[in-house]
Amino acid sequence: MTMLLSLVYSRTSFGATAPPFIDYLQDILRRYPDGGQILKELIQNADDAKATEVVFIHDERSYGTESLWTNELGEYQGPALYAYNNAAFTEDDWNGIQKAGRSVKRNDPNKVGRFGIGFNSVYHITDVPSIFSSEYLAMMDPQEQTFGERNGGFRWSLDDAEHQEALTTMHDQFQPFRDIVSLVGAQEWSKVIMEDQHFDGTIFRFPLRNKASNISDNLYDSNKVVELFDSFIADAELSLLFLKNVTSVSLKHVDVHGLVTTRLEVNSLPTDVILETEDESIVEGSTRFKWITLNSEDRKETKWLVTTCTMKEGNVEHLDSLAKKLSFFPQVDLAFPCGEKRDCSESRLSCFLPLPNNDSNKTGFPVYVNACFGLTDNRRHIKWQEEDQKHDDHAVWNELLMKEVLPQAYLTIIQDAIKLAKESNLPVSSVYDLWPDIAQIKHKEKWHAVALDVFHHLFRQNVAVLSLAKDEKEFITPSEAVFLCHGPTSPDILAAIKRTLVSCGENLVTLPGSVARSIKEAYPHYNTLKYVTPTFLRDILRRISVHIISKDDKLCLLEYVLSDGKYRELEDLQLLPLNDGSFRSFSNREEDTALIDSNEFPRVLLPCCKDLFIPDDLNPACSAHLEELAKKDFFKVINIKADHVAEYTRRYLPQDWKEMRTGLVTWDTSNSQHPPLDWLQEFWKFLNTHFKELSSFTGMPLIPVSPLSVSQPVSLARLGQNTTLIFQESNQGNLPEQIAQLVNKVGGKVVKVNDWLTHKDLDLYVLFPSPRNVMKVLVNLDSQDLIREFETVPFKTREQLKDYLSCLDSLSTNENDLLSELPLFQTMKGSYVAAQSKQAVRLISGLTIPADVQLRLMTDC
Repeated sequence: MTMLLSLVYSRTSFGATAPPFIDYLQDILRRYPDGGQILKELIQNADDAKATEVVFIHDERSYGTESLWTNELGEYQGPALYAYNNAAFTEDDWNGIQKAGRSVKRNDPNKVGRFGIGFNSVYHITDVPSIFSSEYLAMMDPQEQTFGERNGGFRWSLDDAEHQEALTTMHDQFQPFRDIVSLVGAQEWSKVIMEDQHFDGTIFRFPLRNKASNISDNLYDSNKVVELFDSFIADAELSLLFLKNVTSVSLKHVDVHGLVTTRLEVNSLPTDVILETEDESIVEGSTRFKWITLNSEDRKETKWLVTTCTMKEGNVEHLDSLAKKLSFFPQVDLAFPCGEKRDCSESRLSCFLPLPNNDSNKTGFPVYVNACFGLTDNRRHIKWQEEDQKHDDHAVWNELLMKEVLPQAYLTIIQDAIKLAKESNLPVSSVYDLWPDIAQIKHKEKWHAVALDVFHHLFRQNVAVLSLAKDEKEFITPSEAVFLCHGPTSPDILAAIKRTLVSCGENLVTLPGSVARSIKEAYPHYNTLKYVTPTFLRDILRRISVHIISKDDKLCLLEYVLSDGKYRELEDLQLLPLNDGSFRSFSNREEDTALIDSNEFPRVLLPCCKDLFIPDDLNPACSAHLEELAKKDFFKVINIKADHVAEYTRRYLPQDWKEMRTGLVTWDTSNSQHPPLDWLQEFWKFLNTHFKELSSFTGMPLIPVSPLSVSQPVSLARLGQNTTLIFQESNQGNLPEQIAQLVNKVGGKVVKVNDWLTHKDLDLYVLFPSPRNVMKVLVNLDSQDLIREFETVPFKTREQLKDYLSCLDSLSTNENDLLSELPLFQTMKGSYVAAQSKQAVRLISGLTIPADVQLRLMTDC
């Protein structure tokens, strides 16, 4: 009957069957990553067990194979990887580790390691993992090759007498555990086994696979363990950020001789909660500092600001239902490294421990984001609502976390950072460093949308999040703020604007570019915000006294208020700079005159107006604007031309030159009120280029009658129509030395020729040397002064003059009259008389004088 029923059952039975466990493990290893993630899974298990310390040990020693539980265990006595934590297994843990893929933690949202496949990733490394914890030491053998057929492992109990004897007498078999217990717990093996019958901690031993097995052909030697440690070290600092219990992780190495070295030790020191959300908030949140210390080749200590935010039940219905269904916790944590500017492109997601460092897990945010995410089976990525999984509960859960909880967490960390900054517990700059940079994450569509949600939450609540420039610990809302425009404006100009607006009490905020961009893109009423513009600044400057503003700041402000080309709006602003360092107003008043020179009309032409010029070292952009302004003739700002040079030269002659209305003026180049030495040459160059006639310059002292000299004053004669100036020499002849001396003596001025003193009209003002022009000079002199000076002229000089003038073939009436008045004729008595005195007789008779009679005759010219 039994056989018949069996035959019937075999023909009618139907249903799915589980694959062999080996096949299951192989499938896990294909999907689940090898590398540092293995260590993270072990840390997660430790954290769930409320352990505070985790130690990984790479032991390169090999142990004896004489006293073993079974001979087959001999091949597992070689190098191994150990994982220790200071929490003991519970019965649930012992049961759970035997149920591959059926985690006992699945329904507990407070447990990190929810996935049964987590522990099984160790089969990348080993074929026979061992566990020593609480009352047991167990070995697992999925291949069922070590402890007999159909026996997947063995567990020794510390309160079983037979097992106790084995644990204490089989030295080779249990020496690896004896050494590690001593290393991590500083406990005696015999005491733990015989007296305590309990190990208050957990040691996993993973003998390294040294040959291919049915589980895997992945061989693990020392180099691979080093790579495993290296991959963990890369994320070591992040690994403790979001764990609930574990505060210390170490990586140790034991060489073949038993020498122990520590490769890495990372510790976290959480502070007490320093800020909590208020009761009426829809979230329950807290913020604290956490110190993460890495000790490796170098010591590194980082202070993190960590905010935890949990959505309260009853606010988001779909979130509540999924939380119950999935046994997930609606919590998002954010961690921000204080005091250091990190590359935001490296910030990534964590699911209590950092997810793999790939692009899909990088947010582009300045904070690290942790949550109870729904992950893909291999725990490498979080799920999103893609086309093929729109209704996947885990993907929907993740979307809800990002949409509903993360913005609240972000708002919390920013507001708490502001509170801490006000209390000087955090740099104010850190508040802005927390803001996502919209521009940097535009290419990350999902995270860009999340960032916009964050800002919409922030701005919708009109939170005071902007630091005042006048007091960085005072924060205001965007609607109250005055913003600096970030554009081509230089840092110096921005600094000057900042100082000016702060001094006059404006609510100025100065923002990093990333914050300014975020406000521009996400603020709902961006066009209503108040920004600093040239017009805004001009209005401010009219309301305040610019005298309190420094010179350098005025120049910066001038460049800015000129930049938009609205020159008429400058009226009455006292920002027009002059060369002497003073400032005048933009107006049409004569006292506000400012001159602008050029290559064609350099300021050297008007040395006595030097303080009327704008500074020659003015910013080129500023100078260009002032030149353009001058063309429009709005104010008394002048681009000087030839006629201006003529006008201002006459108007601004040195005062002592003006006071001497006649005669020579003394030009002393050492006198700061007088022109410099190079002025006169440049001026004559200008006259030759721009004036055909010199009539506009009559009366000006422009003719040097003594050599130019730095050490000696120079005498200058004025240009005049009835000139008394004559060149010493020219292309048309030379003036005899005695005649030149006579001209100078009697009041005329003989001018020495030089290369630059030339002009086509100059002959009217400085005569070329000739008897006729000497006569003109004498006529143009005051006759009474001339006659008086002639009284002392030596006989020989008078004779030379008569000889020099004798070649004139005609005389004008004035010339004839003058010559008749000059005492040029010597009497018999030796005195000199003028021809009109009738005391001189010209010998014109034909009387013959005997040769032996000596007479002294008076002759005319």
